[in-house]
Amino acid sequence: MATLQNIRNKAGFLVVVIGIAMLAFILGDLLTSGSNLFRKVQDRAFEVNGEVIPTKAYFDRVTEWENFQKMISGENSLDENATSQIRELVYQQMVRERVLDNQAKKLGLVVTKEEMNDLVKGENVSPLLQQLPFFVNPQTGIYDSNALMNFLSTINKPAETLQPEERAIVEQYKSMWLFIENMIKYQRLEEKYGALLSGAVMVNDVEAKTMFDLSQKNADMKYVVQNYFSISDSLVSVSNDEISDYYNKHKDNFRLMEPIAKITYFTRDITPSDEDFAEVETQAKDAAAKLATATNPATIVADYSDAPYRDVFVSAHALSPSQLSFASTAAISDMYGPVREGDSYQIYKLMDKTVAPDSVHLRMIVVPDASALGQDSVVTHFVDSVYNEIQSGKSFADVANTLNPQSNGGDAGWVREIDLASAGKEVVQAAFATPVGSLKKISVPGQQIIMQVEERTQPVNKYKLAVINMPVVVSEKTSNNADNELNQFVSTPDVSKKFTELASEKGYAVIPNYTATANDFTLGQIPGSRQVINWALNEKKVGAVKKFDLSNLRIVARVDDVVHSATAPLSEVSAGIKSQLLRDKKAEKVIADLKAKNIGTLDEYASAMNAQIDTVKFVNFTTQNITGLGFEPTLNAFAAYAPLNKVMGPVKGNMGVFVVSVENRTEGTEMYDAALTKKAIQNNSAYRLQMQSMEVLKRKLNVKDNRYRFF
Repeated sequence: MATLQNIRNKAGFLVVVIGIAMLAFILGDLLTSGSNLFRKVQDRAFEVNGEVIPTKAYFDRVTEWENFQKMISGENSLDENATSQIRELVYQQMVRERVLDNQAKKLGLVVTKEEMNDLVKGENVSPLLQQLPFFVNPQTGIYDSNALMNFLSTINKPAETLQPEERAIVEQYKSMWLFIENMIKYQRLEEKYGALLSGAVMVNDVEAKTMFDLSQKNADMKYVVQNYFSISDSLVSVSNDEISDYYNKHKDNFRLMEPIAKITYFTRDITPSDEDFAEVETQAKDAAAKLATATNPATIVADYSDAPYRDVFVSAHALSPSQLSFASTAAISDMYGPVREGDSYQIYKLMDKTVAPDSVHLRMIVVPDASALGQDSVVTHFVDSVYNEIQSGKSFADVANTLNPQSNGGDAGWVREIDLASAGKEVVQAAFATPVGSLKKISVPGQQIIMQVEERTQPVNKYKLAVINMPVVVSEKTSNNADNELNQFVSTPDVSKKFTELASEKGYAVIPNYTATANDFTLGQIPGSRQVINWALNEKKVGAVKKFDLSNLRIVARVDDVVHSATAPLSEVSAGIKSQLLRDKKAEKVIADLKAKNIGTLDEYASAMNAQIDTVKFVNFTTQNITGLGFEPTLNAFAAYAPLNKVMGPVKGNMGVFVVSVENRTEGTEMYDAALTKKAIQNNSAYRLQMQSMEVLKRKLNVKDNRYRFF
């Protein structure tokens, strides 16, 4: 009983203890799982109509596109620009797919299996397939259905019938084919959706006839224009209230498709110091001393130069100006250098000189070496029989094509000594010493070669040079000194407020208030600078300053502002609004001033506007781009409707205030074809609908691009 009473007396304390323990347990669980929860919240590459596309799905597709691009181009890697373009292309494609899926579901649009078969194997092969190099005949450059069928046959082979290495390649091809099929499907779905939209916009007979008639009325006009740029801004004024009123009335024109960051920055090139040059110069002097006494320069060149020694003769046009200047006057074994040229030291030694053809035209048949195949007698006999067949009078090209129909008659084209250097000295000597038309049989490691010299160029002066090129690179000490200086700059008190002032004192050229969008690949065309934009967009503290290390460049940047809102703030667009309002007010002033002068001829207007009379011909109502003027709809209207030889204006145009006189109007000779005209108008409407509808749908489906948060 005493024990029970003890527990009762301490019940309040126990409840507190248990409560704290439970709270600690819950908090501990939150702390361990919180990072996962946070990652899920952040793991939003983009969103379409409430659907979240995670970063993994996005980057998986990016990888597919990169692999696809590599297979098409034959490249093993892609540069930064190509990768950035693929990321943007993938984003646009994935958004487009989801937008189309949304609309297709509502409208009942589908791409059936039968349609896909027709697009792949039928009479209406997808244009996308016809453009892929995998399915193009290499001889004709035209799409070849047999190539596609062979490809499909290969990827559909049972896995158990393939060797392991073949299986891996086939799996890669299968993945690529699924990727291609997906593109074909959505291309077709977009065509259907576009056709549905364009079909909803009808062209009636009156519209078609009117547009045709207007397109046939070609006018020759004289005009005088007072350009807006020729009028001083000080002659008109735009108030802040006017800018604000315009902004509030046209806010929809200032929608932001992605966040923007305002960045002030400067760059510093990391270049070799005087100390770096001095160190390489010392090494270059050692290299020159060793090369001067060396009988075989290959080892010395390999030890000091960034390019190996080539034991071949080269003609004058293959030498640099300094090499030719030295070689053309030097005696054998003479030396040049070390001499600093740009960011490197050059050393030359003339090993030999001769007069010989610069290039020879060869035909070659190459057979794997007998010993490599373990069939010495068989392969040697085969090479001898081929050699004897050509010697007996058979055409080299015919024999080569018989052995390999893809060999182009064994034609190796025109080659120089340096082109054959990797094949060995014996091949070089045979190519340039064998008489034209004669055969030569050569055995080199791994191969036996039958060679015929078709023709050769006229003899020229040729030189054999040992070249040591020693580039001067930035040392770690030089790089560290630059970084220490910039790190001190970044840590300077009040660097945020005095950024431009402090940078200018140090001699840096500051780029102020640079606008970067979330989709910009680079900052001011600087390769590899996407990281600066990403940092700025994600930086929560306006005024933050940071240093960025690129390969041979440093960027120091300050975040001036970040705009995430759907509409650009007035501060970002006020300059553009002011420019437009100034233009409108200039037009009003010029028109009012001209009308007040009560003048009526083009000559009088030209004098009053301090301009000259110009002429433009063959303008009609449908002309999109008027020669020398661009898009000026007012002139299109005058071309169609203004009375002849009557001065019209002054009126406001896009580039200035115009006064116009239609001097002549001629009718076209084309015959009206209602169906053809309607089709042309329909096609023009379809194009505009296709371009504009996707942007409208993106807004309606609330597409949000969050990629700037992670790359």
